[in-house]
Amino acid sequence: MSQERVLDVRGLEPPEPLERVLDAVATLQPGERVRMIHHREPCLLYPLLSKRGFSHLAEAKSEDHHEILIWRRGDAAAAPYGLQQ
Repeated sequence: MSQERVLDVRGLEPPEPLERVLDAVATLQPGERVRMIHHREPCLLYPLLSKRGFSHLAEAKSEDHHEILIWRRGDAAAAPYGLQQ
């Protein structure tokens, strides 16, 4: 069973959301993931996550509400149900 940290960065000005989420994922323990809540899709984040060994799943809840799940690649306990590898 995974543990989830919620990181709400809505309303923060760039580059603070990017810096906060990169700091948060760097400290993930096995079985943990981060749910980032943002007011826009953080497209610049995705290649940085991939380069650092993380997987992600993004979902637009509305035009100004995006949720991104982030976990260490290969961590089946942290991956969302159905995406375990």
